[in-house]
Amino acid sequence: MPNSKTPRIKKPITRWILWGIVPLFLVGSPLHFLFDWTGKIPFVGIFVPVSESVWEHLKLAFWPVLIWWVVGYFIFRKKNSIPVAKWFTSTVVALVTSTLVIVVIFYTYTGAFGIESLAIDILSLLAAIAAGQFLALHFYRRATFIKCNCWLYVSIAVIALLIAVFICFTFFAPHIPIFRDSVSGTYGIRF
Repeated sequence: MPNSKTPRIKKPITRWILWGIVPLFLVGSPLHFLFDWTGKIPFVGIFVPVSESVWEHLKLAFWPVLIWWVVGYFIFRKKNSIPVAKWFTSTVVALVTSTLVIVVIFYTYTGAFGIESLAIDILSLLAAIAAGQFLALHFYRRATFIKCNCWLYVSIAVIALLIAVFICFTFFAPHIPIFRDSVSGTYGIRF
């Protein structure tokens, strides 16, 4: 139960954030195959995995979560006059958390325990999205320190940087393990 210092958040916003977990997971899962289904169109590769690298699998969470939060902003901006800086800072929290959880889960069960499991891969996407949404909601509820637009500018800059990095590394992946295709041993889109 929120204390007297915590502003109450309208239920539609809470529902939007938490109820997004299942649709985000259901959208993210089939994106894994979209690059092959479209005949390996490079533009499509910006938004979906182009290989079996850990990095490429981060797109399964990143793009759906980003779109969910941007759509949510357009839905709630007029109805509830949401604090824009807080909304987009929470968006960054959701994006960073969901992608980091995928990396941590993958390297924990493969590196620490030597397990390879498609079921764990799939469940890690669900866990990552859930962690991102819950932490972002918590942040949105509790981050009373966000009062100036500087947070909005920083958040937009971080989102823009993440988008640029995902685009760049799709085509020019660094030759380090997180970017290596576990099947072919290649990096990024292969022309």
